[in-house]
Formats: sequence, C-alpha cells, structure tokens
Amino acid sequence: MDAREIERFRLKPEIFLADVVLFVGRKEHREHAEQYVRGLLLDGERKSIEPMARRLLDGDVQALQQFVNQSPWSSREVRASLARKMEREFVPDAYCLIDKVSFPKQGKHSVGAARQYCGALGKTANCQIAVTLYLGTEESSTPLDWALYLPEQWINDPIRKKKIGIPEEITFKTKTELALDLIDEVRGWGVEDRVVSTDSAYGDSYEFRQGLRSRGLNYVVQVEGSLTAWAEDPYHSYPPMKGGEKYPGSACMPESFLHTQSPRDSHRVAFPAL
Repeated sequence: MDAREIERFRLKPEIFLADVVLFVGRKEHREHAEQYVRGLLLDGERKSIEPMARRLLDGDVQALQQFVNQSPWSSREVRASLARKMEREFVPDAYCLIDKVSFPKQGKHSVGAARQYCGALGKTANCQIAVTLYLGTEESSTPLDWALYLPEQWINDPIRKKKIGIPEEITFKTKTELALDLIDEVRGWGVEDRVVSTDSAYGDSYEFRQGLRSRGLNYVVQVEGSLTAWAEDPYHSYPPMKGGEKYPGSACMPESFLHTQSPRDSHRVAFPAL
C-alpha cells in the first residue's frame, strides 16, 4: 500500500488498534504506535524507523525511535490484547497451529543465529529460528505468540550471553518445550482452549503430545510413518510366575496393543486416545 491508500483507509487501522494500544500508555505513545503500524503497511523493502517515517505524511523519525527504543510499555500486554481481539474475529471452529519460522543470517552476532536446518532455504544454513503459535482456519491464520529458539551453544556461552544481554535465568529449551510454553502463555491471556495441530517435527515427540494431554487439550498432529505407538493407553500387567516367584519389576505390554505405522506412508496423523 502507498501513502495515499494508507491515508484513505487510515480510520480502519485506528479503529482496529484502539483497544490494543491502550497498554502503551500516554496519548502520544498510542499515536506513535498507530504510525508505526501504518509504516509497516506501506510499500518499501526497509522497515526500519527512518525509511518508514519518511514514507508517512505525519512521520517523525526521532519520535518513532524514542517510542520503539525507550518508551516503557509492555509488549506482553499488547500481544495479549491483540491475541484476544483476533480470537474474537475468527470463527468458533478455529484451531491452534504450532509451527516454526526461520530467518537466514549472514553473520554470527544475531541472537540465536547458528548453523541449523533453515526451512526458508530448505537446507542447513546459518539462521535464527522462532517457534510460533497461530490461530487458524482452512482459509486463514493469524499469529498469537512466538518465542526465539536459542541453541545450546548460545546458552552455554556465558560471555556471549552477557555481551548480547541474554538474562542469566534463561536456560536451554527444546522447540517442543517452547511450544508448550507458548500454549501456557496464551491460555494465561484468556484465549480459549482449542484443538492443537502441528507437523511431525512436534508430533513425533512423546513429551509434546503428553504435555498437551496433561493440559487437557485435544490435538491432531502429523507423525512419521516409522513411528511406533500404542493403540491404547499402556498399563502395568504382570504375568503369573511359577512357584510363587516374584516378578522382577518391569511392566509387560500385550503385543496386541503395539501399533507400527506402515513404512510406505511418509506421514500419518495421530489423535489423542480419549
């Protein structure tokens, strides 16, 4: 969208953001927040403050820089308000979608940048990865929350952590653990519990599926065709021992409960046992 189109439809973003920007504080901060969003909507490759402010008819470089860098407002409260607003806009049968997004990087100084699989490039490369939580339907989706994945080499390097400003209390978490944290966070915001859907990167993880079950959440996830799983919940069963001997202690599982995916299928869909 160009500047004239943005100005013509200026009232729409103002109405949309009215209750979201309440959490940024003073009136001028709310105005700068609305300007910043309009700047992101404008055409142009560079979305940093100076070029965006120049494209805005009411843009002020210094004011926008101060708003982004120094204004004491809570991004968490703004994200929570936006998540609740977007949930109201979506139809009741929307679901939660766990995914990840990658950002290719040339250097090594961006937080979390490391050689890892980069979905944007389809190969292993230097990149950042964020775990994301979306609210979606078959036709559309909107982000609710996200978290930057920090590889172990970042967490285990106290000098780099201190230099870049990563808090000491931040510990290593897998992508599946970050995904569960995101779910907990949006539930704390008052977002309604919904069916969780994701691909095999998360669906293959027993810990992730069990984490959803322990939270009382239903899910539909992809799993690799080679994944072995129980067709029913496992239970401890001890076969009779001859001569009254005591059973050594490990649990026994009837073979009929064991279910192996066909290797001909690259993916299957796993549902929770209800």
